[in-house]
Amino acid sequence: MSAEPDEPRDAAEASTSAGTDDRAGRANAASASAATQGKAYALARAVSIVLHPFAIFLLLTLLGVDKLAPRAMTHALLGIGVAIAVTWLFVLQRRYSGRWGTVDASHRSERPLLYWVLLAVLAVCWWWMRGLGGSLSAGIVSVAAMLIVAAVLNAWIKLSLHMASLAFAAVSLIGLSLPWACAAAALLPVLGWARLRMARHSAAEVIGGTVLGLLAGAVLRAVVG
Repeated sequence: MSAEPDEPRDAAEASTSAGTDDRAGRANAASASAATQGKAYALARAVSIVLHPFAIFLLLTLLGVDKLAPRAMTHALLGIGVAIAVTWLFVLQRRYSGRWGTVDASHRSERPLLYWVLLAVLAVCWWWMRGLGGSLSAGIVSVAAMLIVAAVLNAWIKLSLHMASLAFAAVSLIGLSLPWACAAAALLPVLGWARLRMARHSAAEVIGGTVLGLLAGAVLRAVVG
């Protein structure tokens, strides 16, 4: 008889314990999910940095000059180095002055000035490298044309310049180094995932940037052979 009053209390304690365990389990699951998401974002950011357009065009310059005008390597590297430094300083100034939300100019309203700066830098690069061979000059003009198309389309869609640059490299490298061209093509879906994971672009912007880069590279190949 004396044990009967303890039964409801025991049941209540068991229920409370189960509820506590359930909440703890949900909290642990949420924590694990957040950690996984954080790692995925960090990986996406690393991929975006490694495959940044600056890195892609630096590689294109190295491979192109090495094959077409190896004696002018120092001249070419000086030009591309200054171009990247000037553009990067501009990007950092816009970002840390609060005019841009990210270093990627992630809003369409931030892109027009970026395109003007990139085109101006390309014009100087073309002048600097004009004596290194027609193929190199044609490559610079192709990139400029790609940026002009992206700038025009920016009124409706903010194309991914990361994807456009890598796709352009995948096609244009075919005539310079097939292994590098294959590597660039294989990395396209990886970079696409990274840009989507970081929420820098929509799927349409990623695909659109890829198509633009492929077309620009194909035109360059058709012109220079």
